[in-house]
Amino acid sequence: MFEQIKAVLFDLDGTIYYGSQLIAKADQVVQAFKNAGKQVYFMTNNSTKSRQQICDKLLGMGLECCKEQIYTSGYGAALYAQNNGYKSIYVFGTDALKQEFAQMGIETSSKAEVVVVGYDMDFDYAKLTDALQVALNAKIIIACNRERHYPGEGAKRFPGCGAMVGALEGSLGREVDYVVGKPNPLLLDIICTQQNLKKEEILVVGDTYESDIQMAEEYGCESIYIHDAADSKELGSVKRVSGIGELLKWV
Repeated sequence: MFEQIKAVLFDLDGTIYYGSQLIAKADQVVQAFKNAGKQVYFMTNNSTKSRQQICDKLLGMGLECCKEQIYTSGYGAALYAQNNGYKSIYVFGTDALKQEFAQMGIETSSKAEVVVVGYDMDFDYAKLTDALQVALNAKIIIACNRERHYPGEGAKRFPGCGAMVGALEGSLGREVDYVVGKPNPLLLDIICTQQNLKKEEILVVGDTYESDIQMAEEYGCESIYIHDAADSKELGSVKRVSGIGELLKWV
């Protein structure tokens, strides 16, 4: 079933790590895919960090990687803005998200007609108020993702970017115009274009059905779903990332 796979795309939060802790044997599974000759990439809806920051985090956990293997919703949003010719944007998010746009020559301004909403753990009423002033006159509002919550340190659930998006939408009385991150397959499209891959050559590994797996299904590529209720006999489903070694004979 997986003989045609050339690249494996791993989700991060809840699949590779919980906060600062590597999930047991995740590094071994990643290395096994590499040993089998598969390309490995990491994909996340997390827009708080730059690709280099996430790369450094993985390196610190003993996972060999480079920035070009990291795909975030923030990076996807910057590419989307660049491809649509947006020269100036307002970022309702972190400094690291602003850097993703700066690296593509897109300036950030409080007078921009395009607003980008990203996840920010320091989100507060004052930041929402500032963003609202710009968004009220904006022509386009882009969300990095709508993720309601995600597994952080110790597998504790933390509010996701959807909390920030919902707060701004509630203040405006309208929805954002475009959502970049999973389950939107935009990141898969970007990876296929940049890495010269076909959709049938990709395997997505993730722990959230409504984002990781639905994205893969919509795009038409293979997936492995990690969840507690997984049936060991169910193809494409495991209880933990370490179980992938048993699921695929060549890992």
